[in-house]
Amino acid sequence: QYCYGNRYCQITVLKEAEGKMNLAPIYELRSRLRASMIAGTNLISEDFRLKRAVEEIKPLEALSPVFARIGQLAASLLSESSEGKEAVLMDTITLVDALLCTQGQVAVADEIEPIRVNGGGSVITNAPYSVVKGLVEALTTSGGGHYQFVIDTHEEKPEIFDDYRVKSAMISALGAGYAELAEQVTRWLKQESGEILPLLQKGFEPKGKKEMVRRVQVMEAVAGGKCNDFYIKNICEAEREVKNELIYALRHNQENVALLQELIRKEKGNAKKMAYYALAEMEDERAEKVFRELYEKKPMDAMLYLCMTTTRWASRLVGESLMKMLTICGEPDYGKGEKVFEVKETEQLAMIIKALSGKGGKEICEAYRMASRVPEIYYCTPEEKKINIWRMHIPVRRTDYRRLEQKNFAEVMAYFLETAIRLQPSEDLCELAMELYQKKEVADRNNVYFQAAVAVRLLGKEDCSQWLREQIFVKRLLKEKKRKDLGEALGLALKGLVYNAERGGYYLQTLMQDAANEVLEVFEQQITQELGGAFMDLLIEYCSEDVDREMIHFVNKEDEECRRKLEEYFYKRALTGPTDSMKYYWEGLRICGCESCEGLFIEYIRRNSGKEMHGWAICQKLWELPGTAEAFEKEAGAVYQMICNGKVKVRYWNGNENIYKEYIEIIKAKKREGF
Repeated sequence: QYCYGNRYCQITVLKEAEGKMNLAPIYELRSRLRASMIAGTNLISEDFRLKRAVEEIKPLEALSPVFARIGQLAASLLSESSEGKEAVLMDTITLVDALLCTQGQVAVADEIEPIRVNGGGSVITNAPYSVVKGLVEALTTSGGGHYQFVIDTHEEKPEIFDDYRVKSAMISALGAGYAELAEQVTRWLKQESGEILPLLQKGFEPKGKKEMVRRVQVMEAVAGGKCNDFYIKNICEAEREVKNELIYALRHNQENVALLQELIRKEKGNAKKMAYYALAEMEDERAEKVFRELYEKKPMDAMLYLCMTTTRWASRLVGESLMKMLTICGEPDYGKGEKVFEVKETEQLAMIIKALSGKGGKEICEAYRMASRVPEIYYCTPEEKKINIWRMHIPVRRTDYRRLEQKNFAEVMAYFLETAIRLQPSEDLCELAMELYQKKEVADRNNVYFQAAVAVRLLGKEDCSQWLREQIFVKRLLKEKKRKDLGEALGLALKGLVYNAERGGYYLQTLMQDAANEVLEVFEQQITQELGGAFMDLLIEYCSEDVDREMIHFVNKEDEECRRKLEEYFYKRALTGPTDSMKYYWEGLRICGCESCEGLFIEYIRRNSGKEMHGWAICQKLWELPGTAEAFEKEAGAVYQMICNGKVKVRYWNGNENIYKEYIEIIKAKKREGF
């Protein structure tokens, strides 16, 4: 179907048995018809050029009804009658244009090469303009509700974010005034392919602000060292935070050692610090020499720069430094295995321990063994009082954003060993963790290496369910720890264990904050063993609130038996488990695709009936309920009747009663759409 103005006609593609058709007469006819449109139909019957063009197409009329129709319409234009010729002229031109569109051909003499495009992703032809327009506006302008609109759209219709118009708007959103929106878009863009690079580099301003910093961070995540020339090119003109991030990006190319050494000599302030951070990532003797010299002069600074690197020489330097501190600093109390440090040495020790993350090798393992023999470290105040240094200095944070609040030095070291295994599960670290976990003197101190041992077993090839069952039900841990403490320890050990539906497997994720630019980085280790079946049965049997909060991330919808088992467990726990954990069980049921919610909201209201419940809080709680639209409507309606009948006291209900009913209708519609 071909459209010309407001006229439509339908034609068929002509097929030839052999040879090429000569379409020159048709092109000539079209030219004469368009000239007649300009001259007017009053003189069209006297146009000798048009008459000649009509004569030339007569041999083609026998080939197809389409040509015959064109000849018939063109001939009628040459008649003496002037009535209705305007409409006939439009019909003739429309049909000729449509015919020529179907017969068009393109050819080149040379080799065909792929067209180079400007990147930006694919175009979704069926993306509703209303949605795209609203999304682009929310990404590129400021205003109330824009952030939530973007988040909701990404959750409900993620495919729209592949549209090239939206991609361009996402680049603009990197400079959004609302920081949460800018950071969220940054995380999404980091998952893109290299197609996004031209958009990131287009219009890049080296003297810009936070938007340009985020652009560089996305480039690093998407392309790493492939953009090395771009980083170097813009460093000279860049200023402040943009320059710092460009310098830090040089760490992705191992050939930048000499350039980073030069920057360390020339730059000052934060730019110089970033050069040190980048140099720490270079597996090169020159980099090691720089840091050994720095450690002799400024040990605190040297260890700070080494916190995130995994280079072999950095592991040697950190391991040697820790052993030296544990050997010569302070006099050990041999009766208790304690060490008492001078005040000035405690900060240095803390920084060395922070630098253990991601490190492995012989020196590191020996340092851990030495540290395992020291249960506590103190420093003396001027009043000769011994104070636990970990009460004074809080180390780094990890996956669950929890602060290290361990009671003693041994627990701190065990925590960092577990983190090192999660980041880099090398054979020597894994063997060390199991060695320390099974060591009698450590076990006698209420085994602090349990979480590290769980990480080793999870990342191993053999099934870990039987081993874990023996630890929590058969062997010493259940006797030595209170059940609540063991549940908390097991929950922390399983922190970050998730099922990734897109990749079809389990992963152990660890979130670490980059000391250089404070960006949160996700480190993933794939689990190769099966975690359904016996492993899931064990966790369900153990029935711990701390473990349950992690289990909601274990749902594998492709494994129907496992999904059904978890759904039944979450439903039972939602009705009988701790009130504070209800929202986690509801979330688990939503992930499982549970179609029912019978009794869930009623139980929540019943448990809180003795407390002061606010109408707005009850309205918001509706969004968390699992179940189909019909099941949701029935459960929400039952609670509405309880409130109206006075069985439940709710504050400010009169102002929220209509909102409650509106929410029911909105959520019902959302659930029918797949919410």
